[in-house]
Amino acid sequence: MKKLWLPVLATLLILTACGTEKAEVKEEKTNSEVASKESEVKDESVQVASLVDSRLQEPQEDTVCEMCNMKVYMKDHEMGVFSAQAIKADGTIAFYDDIGCLVNAEVANNEKNDKFVRDYNTKDWAKVEDVTIVKTDLKSPMNWGYIYFINKADADKYLAENPTAHVEELQKIKDDALERRKKKMQENAEKEANGESDKMNMEEMNHESDDHNH
Repeated sequence: MKKLWLPVLATLLILTACGTEKAEVKEEKTNSEVASKESEVKDESVQVASLVDSRLQEPQEDTVCEMCNMKVYMKDHEMGVFSAQAIKADGTIAFYDDIGCLVNAEVANNEKNDKFVRDYNTKDWAKVEDVTIVKTDLKSPMNWGYIYFINKADADKYLAENPTAHVEELQKIKDDALERRKKKMQENAEKEANGESDKMNMEEMNHESDDHNH
């Protein structure tokens, strides 16, 4: 009787061992897949980070806007989130206090630049073409009020929490900035013309006064 049970017992042991090996192989495969996915995520992060130009710089305490000569705020300042910079064709860096100056610099200087803004949450630099731009009620240096998000999910979260905010297209900002620039130039021209006119009137009055005294 014992001899009959020995083959059965041996078979059960073999089946149990096979089941254990399959479970171990499955677990190893699962762990391998998890590690592979984590590696892919890290690779994607590195790839995204590598897209940001290594030539980017940070504004200093005395940095001023190339266009309006106003102060460009540093990263840790509450206004620093609105600061922008451009890398020109010759590799030089220019800083701007707000997005209007950033986009108008290309028009004013007849140039094509790589333009960068800060992510609202991380303060990291990103190409302005690659971010989600949100129009807000926040006060920015030149009263544009735009903030930027590298991740659209962050933009959606901000929009959900701030009903008056809305997404804006970069081209609309460029058009508005150009219109504001033209208006400002016209106002300056009118002021100069009025100033010249006032100067001529003063000269005429002085001349008439001299004639009267003679």
